[in-house]
Amino acid sequence: MKLQYKLSIPEPHTHMANITINAKRESSDNYLDFFIPSWSPGSYLMREYGRNIRIFMAHNKLGERLTTKQIDKGIFRIDFSASDLKHPEELEFSVKYEIFCHELTVRTSHIDQSHAFIHGPSTFMGVLGKEMNSPELEIEINPLWSKITTGLTDISEKRDVFLYSAADYDEFIDCPIEIGCHETDGFMSHGKPHELAFYGQFLSNGISETKVKEDIKKVVDHILATMGGAPYDRYVFMTHLAPGLFGGLEHLNSTALQYCSYEFSQEKGYKGWLELVAHEFFHLWNVKRIRPLELGPFDYTTEALTRMHWLTEGLTSFMDQYFIFRTDYYSLEDYLDCLKANINRYQQTPGRKYHSAEDSSFNSWIKLYRPDENSNNSSVSYYLKGGLIFLVLHMKLLEQGKGVLDLVDALWKRYLANPKVGVVEDEVFEMIREIGGEKLRDDFIYLVKGVDEIDFESLFNKFDLVFEYDEAKADLGINVEFKGDRVVVKSVRADSSAHKSGLNAGDEILSVNGLRFLKADYDNRDKIFIENKRYTLLISRLGHVMPQEILVEKGLRSIKSIKVKEGANNKEIETKLKGSMPV
Repeated sequence: MKLQYKLSIPEPHTHMANITINAKRESSDNYLDFFIPSWSPGSYLMREYGRNIRIFMAHNKLGERLTTKQIDKGIFRIDFSASDLKHPEELEFSVKYEIFCHELTVRTSHIDQSHAFIHGPSTFMGVLGKEMNSPELEIEINPLWSKITTGLTDISEKRDVFLYSAADYDEFIDCPIEIGCHETDGFMSHGKPHELAFYGQFLSNGISETKVKEDIKKVVDHILATMGGAPYDRYVFMTHLAPGLFGGLEHLNSTALQYCSYEFSQEKGYKGWLELVAHEFFHLWNVKRIRPLELGPFDYTTEALTRMHWLTEGLTSFMDQYFIFRTDYYSLEDYLDCLKANINRYQQTPGRKYHSAEDSSFNSWIKLYRPDENSNNSSVSYYLKGGLIFLVLHMKLLEQGKGVLDLVDALWKRYLANPKVGVVEDEVFEMIREIGGEKLRDDFIYLVKGVDEIDFESLFNKFDLVFEYDEAKADLGINVEFKGDRVVVKSVRADSSAHKSGLNAGDEILSVNGLRFLKADYDNRDKIFIENKRYTLLISRLGHVMPQEILVEKGLRSIKSIKVKEGANNKEIETKLKGSMPV
């Protein structure tokens, strides 16, 4: 079934998009069910995009109104047999609906006077039970704007008509669209064009647009050389810059990136943005092509459960920092600082004792993407643990003169051999056996399925890298948020002083031993609380003011630094950790 879409945004300040779909039904179609996805591939939460639809109606080509009825969340039925028509034989018809778009994330759409960012799954409806081949989209551009950037194929024949196409519905909604007056640029790599689009602004602080382009190109050049070329004809980077933004979402031939303007302007934050670029770009291979069996073809109306996000996001989370290290944006010291931060975060997550990487993957729809006060106590991020188990795998392979890229190569060859069918975990485990032997395979399986502690320190010692620890200090064991100067508990770490005393998320700490306790005091808490001493807190809980006794105990130990062992050769360690480089 061929669908021809038209997108118009006549009044951007209302945040509404008007969508028209022209189609032709089969004579045997008594009804058709139009749906809007409930979720987006790569972002595992039921977002229920149907909540943003305001009007849905349908007419045949002759203008006769067709009977429509909403039959489920985001699903609307056009009932041709129930419609009162003078010309029931007419097969061509159109659908019109309005949808609200005012949420600036990489997995939602956003429209205002400055631009329109159109995320396909949150905007474009499809038809249940039909193959939707070669959809086309006409964009009626608002006079406020002058540019359109998208991974869709431009099939426009006239300069005043903006017409695009895709192979099928999956590809169509997998190509986000940026419309506005954004900055654009581009470069060639491995004979393929790469387009850049930037919405928003950043403080220059020595970072120029030319440098940004050169740095993206360097990362892309390296990854393409590592992976043996580009699996696309053209690639698009879309970046939104605004204070407080962060996020990225992979697409088949493009990515949407969002980053904080202030962080982008600082050296450390800028390198973090390059990590994000590498992360989403590597997803071209890992997830968009190499994928678990359960992740495609998609049912956009229900969850796609998999136990293998340790592969989709864990491997990618290891590779992003690894690529930035291999391209020399991270020195050895920088890279070890990244690994230190990852290990500390993992070891300070109580949920690691209860959820394996496999458990975390399977529960992504109700855990990782729906965090609450107890999340860190009951689960662990598959991004975090997944990245760390691939770090362990990489270092153990390095001992054999190999590395994680040997596994990536095996995964890519498996995809090329059978691109229509995703992998299952036993295939990945067998690849590891073939590369590193049975013991390494068994060790890796245990890392994926187990919850025992990981001995990072002994592994690093084998590479002449030593851990230096901070002395554990008196610690309440809480995360807080500030409401003005007021201190409110956001979460309580399991087995901490606060947890043992009965302090709750949502409690406001009014005073400590009779002295008012405000934001500045919390920031200075290391000088206020002493280990093994009792304190009386006055808290407000659910509108009731009450005292709360707490015995402040020693907090968690953390790694202060990972350093090269005295007498060892920094350059040799750096070269070994990087592994073989592309020619």
